[in-house]
Amino acid sequence: MSEERESRGRILVVEDEAAIRRFYRRFLEPRGYELVIAPTGDGAMRLLESGEDFDVILLDIRLPGVSGRALWKLMQMKRPELCSRVILVSGDILGESTQQLVRQANRPYLEKPFTTEELLATIEAVLEAPRSNSYPEEPGRDACMGE
Repeated sequence: MSEERESRGRILVVEDEAAIRRFYRRFLEPRGYELVIAPTGDGAMRLLESGEDFDVILLDIRLPGVSGRALWKLMQMKRPELCSRVILVSGDILGESTQQLVRQANRPYLEKPFTTEELLATIEAVLEAPRSNSYPEEPGRDACMGE
């Protein structure tokens, strides 16, 4: 008899650091989360452009090549229904450009290093929040910017 566990959520992990990707996999998969790993911004962009759906997106802001900021802008334009699913992650929360993105995006963020409790609590908060599935209804209103 095959034992299949129901997924608690499908998570896109956009992270260039191998050790952190391994941590996510070892910590989250045994807890019932299905992970899709994108080690580069380019890979994440292809997944997003292909129309794949995710319940949570752990988005490292500082990535080589296509940055977390560029992925955020892509989601704003092409995948606004995913904006309410994003958790920003950075080890450079004090950098001005990182702070600016965190303020503009109005999304939860995790500062590296974070605790396993912080990670789980943030993921669960995103999973429990209502999912925004529509484009902005009013001119000038941005569904991804929390305005």
